[in-house]
Amino acid sequence: MTITDEQRTDVEQRRPSDRWVLLLAALSSIAVLISNVSGIAIGDDGVGYRATADSLLAGDGLQYFLEHPLTVWPPTWPALMAFVAKVTPLDTVGAAIALNVVVAFVAVLVGQRLLRRCLDDDRLVLLGTAVIALGSSAIGFGHLLMTDYAFSILVGGLVIVLLNFRERRSWGLLAAAAGLVWLGFSLRYAALYLIPVAAVWLLLVPPPEGGRRGPGRRVLEAGGFAVAAFAAPLAWMLRNRSLDGTFTGPRYSSARGIFGNAYDIVVTIGKFLLPGVANGRDRIWALVGLAVLAIATIVGIRLLLATRREGEGVVARSLRLLGGPTGLVLMMGVGYLAYMLYVRSTTALNQLDLRLLEPAYLPLMVCGLRLVDRLGVLDGAGAGAPAEGGRWAARGLLTARIWAAANIAAGLVAIVAFAAGNPYFDGNYGADEFEQVRDNPALDAIPDDCHVVSNLPNALYPVEEPEWSPRRTGLESDQRVDDLEELVPTLDSTPTCLVWIDLQPRYGHLWTLSQLRDRVELQPLATDGEVSVYRMLPATSG
Repeated sequence: MTITDEQRTDVEQRRPSDRWVLLLAALSSIAVLISNVSGIAIGDDGVGYRATADSLLAGDGLQYFLEHPLTVWPPTWPALMAFVAKVTPLDTVGAAIALNVVVAFVAVLVGQRLLRRCLDDDRLVLLGTAVIALGSSAIGFGHLLMTDYAFSILVGGLVIVLLNFRERRSWGLLAAAAGLVWLGFSLRYAALYLIPVAAVWLLLVPPPEGGRRGPGRRVLEAGGFAVAAFAAPLAWMLRNRSLDGTFTGPRYSSARGIFGNAYDIVVTIGKFLLPGVANGRDRIWALVGLAVLAIATIVGIRLLLATRREGEGVVARSLRLLGGPTGLVLMMGVGYLAYMLYVRSTTALNQLDLRLLEPAYLPLMVCGLRLVDRLGVLDGAGAGAPAEGGRWAARGLLTARIWAAANIAAGLVAIVAFAAGNPYFDGNYGADEFEQVRDNPALDAIPDDCHVVSNLPNALYPVEEPEWSPRRTGLESDQRVDDLEELVPTLDSTPTCLVWIDLQPRYGHLWTLSQLRDRVELQPLATDGEVSVYRMLPATSG
């Protein structure tokens, strides 16, 4: 049951969905393993993780050919890849697949635990767990060499620890929560957002039943957590500062404003309903996102008003909601979206999409299922469990079943497609076309003493370890970069070769081949298909 302040009293009691969780976790791991039989998808960041893991494995430290020393990413994921490769017969790519298999298993355990803490209807718990295990989001991220999925599961784990604190008021649990923030920061710098969100929630948590918790105690708990949680991130950022003068690596100003990024968030909220389906149809998904937000807002307000205690105002009811499990999950999801809106509007990152916003997916999924879970209140069942057979409850359960079936169907299709070698996205350097690039005979024309640059440097690893060809601006930025001005004076003394790969992705922040020809001499050395190799020389006068 759920008591009126939204705190479950039967969290340790076994529920029917529990008997399925290990099976679903195993199936999720098997599905991720099958989806990677033709290789894992590796984008630009994935190459960076792989190359960094290779560097650690070789004893060359935390760096790789585009970042030395490495400050732009935290260390844990490449370190784990290197460790797995060290103690098993796997290389670092195989280690990444093994880690994704483990993450898929843990994701189901954490997701089911979180769902059963927040939902009354165990049928919804099972549907949500099945989607976490076999939905298209799980399969897509299980096929990607990145940290986003692992980080999102850690966010779920943090929510569970904080909910345990709400029940037991243990300083040990706050210390564990701080430790999870440390671990999260070692996977993604975005973990910094967890500190203020969790601290604010701790201020809103009501006293335990029959107990007292004054303002001083709340401030002490929230402040103690915040200080402890920030200790390790601060130490690492000071380390970065001592190496390159930045706290989280070199960054550039964003070329995309707040309204464009808000649009991307709305599009992604729409895509969260069925991740990976109808990619490229952003206008349709934007309409879906707006509809989802409107429906959730209207239903949420109706439920909020319907579950007030006698004489309780709207503000008091809202604070009671925010201080409970649903409020914490909602704050984690919305807080991350707000954080990324600010960061992407001030700092050049990739466009906000399913990958960058993945940490909001699980919290928002739980919130959506919680709305469905409470629809029985609108059937006149009061503030307790949803009414069986009521119109609102029945329609909500049917909608949830359709949603789960569509997600699992898309996930099964993705397993088959990825296992068959579908490239997944433009710029997947693990795809066959880039294997052919690395085997291209034109690369044999590169002299041994030539400093190599390329428009797609990550596509050439590990055959070559080039730098970026001259950039006009930072990636996704309008901030000018003077690469060409720095490069040209060195061409007489340093032999430099350009490897130009005529494949997607085609980055708009680089000097194009025709623009380079206007500023330097490009002496052809070899061309074969999409790969051309040039010797870069100072431009001749006249």
